[in-house]
Amino acid sequence: MYRTIDVVLLSAIVFTGIVGIGLRRNKPIDNLKYQSPQRPIFDPDDGAGRSFEQDKPRIDRFAKAMREDNSADAYIIAYAGLVSYKNEAKIRLNCTRKYLVTTHGISRSRIKLIDGGYLVEKAVQLLLVKPGDPKPSPFPTVNRQAVRLTKAPKYPCGKGS
Repeated sequence: MYRTIDVVLLSAIVFTGIVGIGLRRNKPIDNLKYQSPQRPIFDPDDGAGRSFEQDKPRIDRFAKAMREDNSADAYIIAYAGLVSYKNEAKIRLNCTRKYLVTTHGISRSRIKLIDGGYLVEKAVQLLLVKPGDPKPSPFPTVNRQAVRLTKAPKYPCGKGS
């Protein structure tokens, strides 16, 4: 009797596993970024885990695209990471805006800043939004209670700032 129950349970588990595998779709995680309702995404690279200094070449490319399209506004969404310092996202936003304004001569009025909350790794999304396109929204994935605060770096915007 117990042998029959074991066989039935084992069969049910195996069948459930086979059906579950058959129903799964094997989509790369990278494709999920593009399924977001945010049509205006310009740069799929969000600079995850990089310092501001390491991210400057990407910001330079973004500034070039902004100069080429004068009608579009820049939306910058900054996220702090699981391990971050106090106001990290806001500081990264201000560093990025200051860099775009002082180094590239971009008008402050074209730059919109959004504190996105927390992701697993710190990141800064650079979005170019044409008039009439939907405005981007942040998508934090980490709850504030899970974040561990550390000491802020002496020069969060780089040595020369």
